[in-house]
Amino acid sequence: MIRMFRKNEQKRLAYQMLVFDEVVNQGSFTAAAEALGHTKSAVSQYVSQLEQDLGVKLLTRSTRQLHLTAQGEAMAQRSRQLWRLLTETLEAAHDQQAVPGGRMAITAPLAFEAPLLTPIIADLCRQYPQLLPEMHYDDARLDILQHNLDMAISVGPQKDSGYHAIPIGRLDSVLVAAPSYINRSAAITAESLRGHSLIVLPWQRPLVLEGPSGLAFEAVKEIKVNTSISAINSAIGGVGIALVPSIFIETELSLGKLQRVLPEYGGPSREVFAIHAYQQQLPLALRLVVERLKEAFRQKAPVSA
Repeated sequence: MIRMFRKNEQKRLAYQMLVFDEVVNQGSFTAAAEALGHTKSAVSQYVSQLEQDLGVKLLTRSTRQLHLTAQGEAMAQRSRQLWRLLTETLEAAHDQQAVPGGRMAITAPLAFEAPLLTPIIADLCRQYPQLLPEMHYDDARLDILQHNLDMAISVGPQKDSGYHAIPIGRLDSVLVAAPSYINRSAAITAESLRGHSLIVLPWQRPLVLEGPSGLAFEAVKEIKVNTSISAINSAIGGVGIALVPSIFIETELSLGKLQRVLPEYGGPSREVFAIHAYQQQLPLALRLVVERLKEAFRQKAPVSA
């Protein structure tokens, strides 16, 4: 009857096989012990235990030589395969740390795609052709483990999930509107703002502004949207005034599609985090994404009025 080994026994057997392989390679228990940093008696016990566990004789021992039995020859071949697999696995892990490659799955809010993450990921793919990014853009917070993700870019306070949170930067929001809205509307002042058409996101009710005098109110006319992208596009379309992170609209401001209104006022800053479940150091590819995101927040141009 073939004996079935439990998982912990399989781990022990695997190490015994590696010791046996070293004995075969070195040609003696003494040389194998020196190579492995064990005593000669410990190496002998590992091999004896392997023979006992398998129920076969692997070696015949004489005073000066070791001879492999037929079963020993077969086991030596399997042991070499195990050693080769272990070596290749370690080399592959090292190579991935030295040169980013393989799958990299990241989720982030939709608004991060065009101005931030797409340029970063495209640049990394040009530098490291072996990299295989999987980008999941969703304003809902996706659980890393449930969705088989490596990292999540998340905005705002984080729940105590047991994951690790790396601070990336802060989103500073500004009031903007299209020239078409500004030209056809009454003067926009802090006092009249409540009466204007305001494009609001779920977390902006009431709308809170920081400035010369703090403001918190609900607009008479609210255009409700559920993503920052929708708020930006609605503002570009001339629907109303939006409070959106400045880092997402630098291009629109520079092209004149949007203009600042009440530049002395802005929304409360919201912190951005990179969330991951790695217990040790992040893989190199993810570290590069984090570093480049941090740099993007540091380098973002100040938004002029």
